[in-house]
Amino acid sequence: MSELLFLLRQHPEMLQFIGVIGFSLYITAFTLLQTGRICGNSVGYTCFVVTAASCVLVSLVSAFNLAAFLIQASYVCLGLFGLMRRYVIRRMRFNRHEPEPLRQSFAAEVRQARQRRAVKTRAFRSDQSRSISQAHQF
Repeated sequence: MSELLFLLRQHPEMLQFIGVIGFSLYITAFTLLQTGRICGNSVGYTCFVVTAASCVLVSLVSAFNLAAFLIQASYVCLGLFGLMRRYVIRRMRFNRHEPEPLRQSFAAEVRQARQRRAVKTRAFRSDQSRSISQAHQF
């Protein structure tokens, strides 16, 4: 392990490049999240963040910063915990043991509420149009 660290420290430009890859993964994940392409509690978003944090952690080998290390290590640990939790819940469902459902994100709840309102509005409008057309028949 120390040989690998020694080898990495001899190539700081490679470490910087890995850090830039981590940065670009963070920005890509956040952009996809804000544009609604992925959900914040999805596996894809979690994998983006864990990979980005891992890249930034590797880049800290050349210029160590305790605060940055703690932030990135927390992202990796919490992301892996979330992925493991998702795997266990999926496995429990597969084995017919239904756990409590995963909490939905706020965005998903808002989207479902809009869909319910749209269905009610369409039903109300169709009822109104039926009653108007029936009134015109007489």
